[in-house]
Amino acid sequence: MPWQDIKLNDGREIPGISFGSSRHSGDTVSTVDEAIHAGFDSIDTAQIYRSETAVGQAIKQSGLSRNEIWITTKWSGLKTAKESIQDSLQALGVDYVDLYLIHFPAVTKGDIPGSWKHLEEFKKLGHAKSIGVSNFEISHLKELLSHAHIKPSVNQIPFHPDILAKQEALVQFLKDHNIAIEGYSPLAPLWNDDKKSPVLKVVKDIAGKRNVPEERVLLAWSRSKGVIPVTASSTKSRIESFIAAGDLDLTEEEVEAIDKAGYKSARNAEIRRKVVNGIKWVTAAGLVTYLAINRLST
Repeated sequence: MPWQDIKLNDGREIPGISFGSSRHSGDTVSTVDEAIHAGFDSIDTAQIYRSETAVGQAIKQSGLSRNEIWITTKWSGLKTAKESIQDSLQALGVDYVDLYLIHFPAVTKGDIPGSWKHLEEFKKLGHAKSIGVSNFEISHLKELLSHAHIKPSVNQIPFHPDILAKQEALVQFLKDHNIAIEGYSPLAPLWNDDKKSPVLKVVKDIAGKRNVPEERVLLAWSRSKGVIPVTASSTKSRIESFIAAGDLDLTEEEVEAIDKAGYKSARNAEIRRKVVNGIKWVTAAGLVTYLAINRLST
């Protein structure tokens, strides 16, 4: 089935997949234009990406009316919140954005409630139709929710099978509070240099049996977990493949196989971390012993 819109807690509907403009080779205007023509109707940018002007230009030349495209941008802390939203609207060439996010908890400089008030004001003024956060952990969300008059509609977080174990509690918290989840870096397992990666092996097996590219399997997996993927590419065929992933429905068994591979990847990563730390400790202890012996012998 095609990518379905997701209803937010403020009553609005966000597209089920978004095209990111944070990093890719080539010209940003051309790449975003390619994404729009391939079928993306949600474009993600941010103050810190310095791609807002290019995104705005691509949207303008697409010929789409404003209500046909969903624009997400973020307050990245380069300027005050009020300066940032005005700069973003001007760079994008629009009167409002569909979703405005606090990019990182650090942007708030320790004042999450005060920072959130700015976004609530932007929503009231019509600068942003929906508001949310990005990279917020459970502790940050609890602090925000205890003071908020308007609940965040979205939390955008890293999400892919290799970090499923780490993100599972956060994902459940967000679902429990009816906060939509956007997941960036959904294709990260494909960049893994470890040829024995459990996730990569399972994804390759499913892709081979389904006769589809591996990226489609990972995007379909994100959707199966209730997460809206935010992805990007500068290659036309891959961009078109992302849209085609909306027609791929994984079975419960396939989703479970990827989940299990993700848990295994997390265990392997933890073992490697402990081994590396152990080697560092042994090396440091050996150096201290050598220096002590050397000092005694002089």
